Amino acid sequence: MFSFNPKRYFIRAAKYLVYLAVFITLFIILFASVSGTQLSYDAVFRADTKWQMAAFILFFSIIYPFFGYIKKKVYINDTFEKDREKILQVFLNSNFVLAESNPTNLVFRHKSSLVRLLRMYEDSIVVDFTENPITIEGQRKDVYRLARAIEYSIRVNEE
Repeated sequence: MFSFNPKRYFIRAAKYLVYLAVFITLFIILFASVSGTQLSYDAVFRADTKWQMAAFILFFSIIYPFFGYIKKKVYINDTFEKDREKILQVFLNSNFVLAESNPTNLVFRHKSSLVRLLRMYEDSIVVDFTENPITIEGQRKDVYRLARAIEYSIRVNEE
């Protein structure tokens, strides 16, 4: 079920390295401006923790792509074609739009440009419907939320 794509992994790790570095820098700037101290790392953190902070940022940027992105199987009772409209409606209600479509999968992206920017343009959700169960791949929080919504939508409409 899990397939490792080295190119995708290294791109995500690099993006999270930059993301965390920018976040820490903004935190230092905000803290320095609010407290009225000089703008420096030493004013916010202990001086001897620079290497620890660098290791922390590097560690999380390396490890997060393994845990932040998943594939999840969603069991549907009928074929994908019969439940296609229900599944598309779940994505539309969750502010996702269809970006690509081909005979084996659908690719959705978030509507909001701001959300896409905050997620570093790693917001695509891929639905592979070549077999039952369908497979949803993307950011962990979105995949779990959308999988539950699809299962609920199909179950409610059957009752």
